[in-house]
Amino acid sequence: MTGCVDHTNVEDVSMTLVLGIDLDKDDNLMVYMLSPVFAEEAKEKDEINFVKSVTVRSSRDLFDSTVMGLTTGSKTQVIFVGKRLLEQKHWADYLDPFLRDPKNTVTSRIVGVEGPVSDVFLYKPKDKARLPVYYTKLIDSAYRRNITVKTNLQEFYKQILEKGMTPTISAIKKTDKVYVNGSVLLDEEDKYVLTITPYENKLLRILQHENNGDYPFTIELPSISNKVDKPFISFYTQNTKVKTKVGKEDNNFKFDINVKMRIAFTERLFSYNVRKAPEKLQKSIETKLQEDFENLIKKIQSSKIDPIGLGLYARANMYQDYKEVQNQWGKTLSKANINVKVHVKIGGMGTIK
Repeated sequence: MTGCVDHTNVEDVSMTLVLGIDLDKDDNLMVYMLSPVFAEEAKEKDEINFVKSVTVRSSRDLFDSTVMGLTTGSKTQVIFVGKRLLEQKHWADYLDPFLRDPKNTVTSRIVGVEGPVSDVFLYKPKDKARLPVYYTKLIDSAYRRNITVKTNLQEFYKQILEKGMTPTISAIKKTDKVYVNGSVLLDEEDKYVLTITPYENKLLRILQHENNGDYPFTIELPSISNKVDKPFISFYTQNTKVKTKVGKEDNNFKFDINVKMRIAFTERLFSYNVRKAPEKLQKSIETKLQEDFENLIKKIQSSKIDPIGLGLYARANMYQDYKEVQNQWGKTLSKANINVKVHVKIGGMGTIK
């Protein structure tokens, strides 16, 4: 057919569905590649290779000397980055060929590994789908529950170039199995700062004004813990509205974040007449959530980063003040006054009282 003169048979290419980059113990760049095998005779349907290289692009020549087809990155689904590499400044420069070469894709998910990348590449579960499918679905499912972010390569570079916020990528860990353990927060030099838990990731997503997906919570209410043995309650948000205002106070930036949540209970491990006194229970939930929001913000400010994107509000509303500090926004935000106010409204208590 017209336009198909440069077609390539699938048997003649080695499609990199999962890519990994890390540093070995001698700080040499290690590049890992996982590709599907299109051959009936092959017992293993996934081919895993790794090489020592100086750049990701130069590793392609080394891979081409060992794999059956020509290596291509146009179908890469996930890019894993090891902890040792994440701790280096400007490690994202290694991903340059994915943006520079139009034959590569920019929709790959960027994922930080709590440990060496080899752990996730050599993982061979018998009760899971093929690794490329499994890792892709794992990140996407966790993102729908808001226990991690889903940052693709294009969004990642947008966050790097944006001075008003710092990058955030997914985080996974390998023990006896692979699981998502929240998100990795990076600083203005793309360097690893800390990993937030899945619970903290939900709070971060709310502060970012993100309403997509589910927000299930299970919290302990300290205000009633002395009255019951199991002061735990679970709920999901039916509707969340967040308003962020920016100003100045004592020559520092001031942010007032107002969070309004309408919730529905899915579990309650203590007796309580919600219809008789909903205000008391709402106040207990508000107090707990507000404390958690404040602890997350303190952690962010002490690290001198801005994964929330408060710099975007400062630039939009107070441009002249922001322009003076835009090149050191993380340090500026660490001195800012950030106030969070949570308002909870019970919208449903389940099918039983």
